[in-house]
This record gives sequence, C-alpha cells and structure tokens, in this order.
Amino acid sequence: MSYTITHPDYNLIASVNNQYYSQDYLEYNLPFINELFLSKLPVGSNILDVCCGVGRLAQMLLSKGFKVTGIDSSEAMLHYARENASNGEFIFSDARDFELPPVFEGAISTGAFNHFMCYEELKSAFESVYKALRCNGLFVFNILLEQGFQAGWNDIVLSDAKDDCAWIVKHTYNPEEKIGQIKITGFRLIEGNWQRLDDIMLVKSYAADEVISALENVGFKQVRVHHSEPDKPRESYFVASK
Repeated sequence: MSYTITHPDYNLIASVNNQYYSQDYLEYNLPFINELFLSKLPVGSNILDVCCGVGRLAQMLLSKGFKVTGIDSSEAMLHYARENASNGEFIFSDARDFELPPVFEGAISTGAFNHFMCYEELKSAFESVYKALRCNGLFVFNILLEQGFQAGWNDIVLSDAKDDCAWIVKHTYNPEEKIGQIKITGFRLIEGNWQRLDDIMLVKSYAADEVISALENVGFKQVRVHHSEPDKPRESYFVASK
C-alpha cells in the first residue's frame, strides 16, 4: 500500500530532535504515560512503541524494567533510538502498514497520529497495532483534536538557537480543511559549514468521534478519552483495550 509522505526530511532534523526536543516532549507527556499506561501494566511487560522517534520513551520504559520494540519510518531517527535505548529492538516500518505477531501487552505512541492525513490511514495504523497486541492488550496514544488546534495553534512561532544549530517553527491551521501546517526553517553547522533546511509538515485534525470510530471499527473496546487541559486541551489521550 502506498501512502503520502507528509513529514519533513528527518535525516536532516533527527539530530536536532535528539539533542534539543525529544526529552522535553517526553517529560511533558510523562504524567499521562504513568497514569494511563504504566500503572496498568506489570513490570516486564512487552511494549510496542509506535513511531518511536529517537527512542526517549523506549529508553525510559527499558529503565523501568519493560521490554520494548520500537517502529519508525525514519532510519535517521532509528539510528539515535538504537543509541539511546540499546537494549530495545527497533524496526524500520511505516506505522500505517506493519505486521507483527500478537506478543505485546501494551502499545503506546506520542506525537504521531496527526501525521496521518485521512481517516483510512488512521484506521489502518490502529488495525496494525490491534493485530500486534495480546488479548486484553492496552493501547494508549495522544492526538491533537479539533479543539486543540482551534485553541492555540495558529501563529505559534517557536525559535531557538544553539552553538551548532538554529531554527524557527511556525504553525498555521485551516479549520475548513482541518489541515495544519508546520513551517520549519533551520540551520545546522556541519563540518564548518551552515546547512539550511526549509520544509513544511502537514498535520490533520480529527474529532474525538472520528478517532473513537476508527478504534472501534478495528476491534478496540473500552475506549476512553482524557484531556490534558479540560478547558483548552493541548493534547488528548486515548485509552483502548483489545
């Protein structure tokens, strides 16, 4: 099956993500990961990390005594994941179309599913996860819903500068199309020369009912939704069981 590529060239930005961004994002999500996921699984459980990125979450799970398999569609990200979480297993694969045996007690994903640009792609990813879980396996992930985009997405500009890199990120959102754009301009110092990166990453917003429908249509049950901030949620966390 062929899918649209909607992410920037992670071979260029993976090192910046690894060094400056990934740990902060993990720490932001950690209270929800602990409450909704880790508190429900016995230590030693086999966990699937979907769209594992540079492996910060896998690293933390391994340190707590869990077994971890990560999948990601970026070889550059997986390079860092294998360094950061050397005791984990990492597989190069697209989350929308992978096949693993049902050996996992839990599956988790952070920051990934808005990158699937239609309902069918989202459903396909959920189906792949469903097939990889044991009976009664737990699936937890976060996603930015429509209200999350509307509450605080437009004109957000993030910028930072380090000795060897600098970047500016601007968010825009079209509520009619339900499509967000992440415009990235960055510079990295490589072998004494500054290399520029310009890219646009597309993201798709979903209603909670759409996400629940996709989960239930592939067989998930007991679906629950938790919001990071009830009034203006930055992220929403979904919990489901096989």
